[in-house]
Amino acid sequence: MQLMENHACHILIAIGPVSHLDLDRIKNQHRLAYYRVAGADLPLQIDMALLDHMHCPCTIVFVGGDEAKREAAAYHVKHIEDTAAVNDALITFWLDTKPESGSQ
Repeated sequence: MQLMENHACHILIAIGPVSHLDLDRIKNQHRLAYYRVAGADLPLQIDMALLDHMHCPCTIVFVGGDEAKREAAAYHVKHIEDTAAVNDALITFWLDTKPESGSQ
């Protein structure tokens, strides 16, 4: 079990236009997987991103506006609105949330 904890990751999926995300600040998060998705095949892009990490416990968060909020509800994951506070909210989420099974 300890081995899996060492492979825990954080999945951040930015959906649609996102303007407040500070990649220089958040990229320092250990084991961060960042994806930017948009377009007609959005569900497929999200599924492919999540499939990359089914092997390890992870946290999953979708960042963006209304589209990201709808997708987060559909996938039963955390949504964080793209506002000036998004970077602090992400860091707090990662600190406060225990990674769950990759099949979340």
